[in-house]
Amino acid sequence: MATLGMTLTLRQRDIARHLALQAMGRLRTTYPELARAISWHHPQGRGLGGDLWEVLEYMHGQGLPCLTAILCTTGTSEPPINALEYIHQVYGPIVIRDEQERVFAFDWSTVPEMGFEQPLAPEIDFDRIFATRTWGFSPGSWGMTSFTHKTTRDQILERMGGKPIYVVYFCSQHSQAIEGHVGRFNIAPEDVARVLGIVEVLPEVASHDTHTAPEAVRDMLSLWGKRRWEFGLPISRAWAFEKPPWTRQVLPQARSTSWEATRGIVPLTDEEKHLIRQHRLLEVPVYGREMVQVAYSFREPMHTTYLAICENPEVLAKTPAPVGTLLVKIGVSGDTERRLRDLNDHHFAKIFSLKFRMMATKRWANQNEALASETSALEWALDNATQHASGGSCPTAWCNSGVMR
Repeated sequence: MATLGMTLTLRQRDIARHLALQAMGRLRTTYPELARAISWHHPQGRGLGGDLWEVLEYMHGQGLPCLTAILCTTGTSEPPINALEYIHQVYGPIVIRDEQERVFAFDWSTVPEMGFEQPLAPEIDFDRIFATRTWGFSPGSWGMTSFTHKTTRDQILERMGGKPIYVVYFCSQHSQAIEGHVGRFNIAPEDVARVLGIVEVLPEVASHDTHTAPEAVRDMLSLWGKRRWEFGLPISRAWAFEKPPWTRQVLPQARSTSWEATRGIVPLTDEEKHLIRQHRLLEVPVYGREMVQVAYSFREPMHTTYLAICENPEVLAKTPAPVGTLLVKIGVSGDTERRLRDLNDHHFAKIFSLKFRMMATKRWANQNEALASETSALEWALDNATQHASGGSCPTAWCNSGVMR
């Protein structure tokens, strides 16, 4: 059985990443698709059983959903019989459809072994950030930041100067419940004394009629017998803390300010801004607004050495280069197809009508071997090239290029 110290090989990580990317799009995949994705030698994926077993055990050992449950027989929505036997051997008598739903619902970007890039930090202007005490964080139902008094809302609106502000929502460390029309309303125990999320607030007027979900309004009426916090500013984007920090940890000043919940906002200190930045945020839906999903990618290790050659010999015809000289590019990449596209899409390539093609590639066991191979190839090229076009640390497509015979 896998242990917490278990790691995956390069090929096993390739398999897991392909499955995870499919899962994040709520898609099942097949053995031929997997074979193409990892450049496996057999088009039907034969010979991958051992690696799939290791991936299966790794996921179980880490307490993760069974990622291989979405690897299905072509034309079906379930794994083949022998794969199901392995899955049940490790995960027990699970219902495969239910497990697939668990795989789809899981955030695979949080698994370090996958090597996923995290979403870009939210575009929050920390020079315009404030805090407000609240009873929860539900932007999917409450699409506005609400205030008890119209004067408070209007004063904040005036101070915004026509630009958005950002408001940190946190729950009080002193109160776990508030009186309602027919009893007490409990704050979720896990939210007490926690910082829950951040919203982007627009300089406009909002109301429950347009910016609060009907079911939330009904709950409000049931609890208090009337609408509350009627004077709002619309929320355009919202982010929840992946692991809500304690207010004492990140809002030492704001949490101690004495003012009624949702009555107003207070600015964050420089210390609090710094502390807030240390915690990862995940974007969440806002009522009445369409959320643009983050497109995840992964950091592919640079495991392949390549030699790309320019197919346009006339490029060098007007230079002193001897007849038969070729323009080449030597480098390393984790995705040679993408690297070739980058070369041909570069603005120099378009200006001089250059067209490269991959002449040779070699995939190595790890990035260090690939880099060592690149170094050897470049040393040979420096000794044999008519001219070297590298700019040392040049970031352009012409790094480590040369004209060679």
